[in-house]
Amino acid sequence: MTSSDELRRLWQSDIAHAINQRDVLRELERRMRSFDRTIRMRDLRETVAGLLVTGIYLWMAAGAKTTFERGADLAVAAWGVWVAVFLRRYFHLTRKPAPEQSLSAYREALVERYAAQIRLAKSVKYWFLLPMWLALLLFDIAYRVDGGTNLKFFLVLVVVSAASGFVWWLNEGPGIRCLEKKRRDLAALMEQEGAAE
Repeated sequence: MTSSDELRRLWQSDIAHAINQRDVLRELERRMRSFDRTIRMRDLRETVAGLLVTGIYLWMAAGAKTTFERGADLAVAAWGVWVAVFLRRYFHLTRKPAPEQSLSAYREALVERYAAQIRLAKSVKYWFLLPMWLALLLFDIAYRVDGGTNLKFFLVLVVVSAASGFVWWLNEGPGIRCLEKKRRDLAALMEQEGAAE
């Protein structure tokens, strides 16, 4: 084999490697855009719902008969603001990976974004459900103190607790499984690209 044949083979393998890396980078960027779009839509829904709850309960607080009722309405309204602010802040803390960095660093940063969303889903019981449940419990107690019936009090308590439990299950069950599957798929793509190198 002549030296020109060796150079041609080396040059062709370098081109194939560069094309493979470009394809992997393109696929990673596509997955990141899709993931970001999903997270933005979820955050938008939660933010709008939180602000809607805030508006409704501020309106109810303005018409409340007692200070206790007004305080309970304001507690639920504050929870709505808390959800909107928390999600916006959390989204900005998990920065997008810069495509200018090395391919392996870019992949690792993308995997970390999935891990951050898994941590968020696992902590939903603390930052979302507990404050909501406590605010609605206070609202329910204010309703009962103002002359509401025991039946309605316990009915609201059961419905709010069941809904909280369902949201908890959705996040820590199917939600986390979906995120972990996407993270595994990304890791498989990374291993596949590493084997091709």
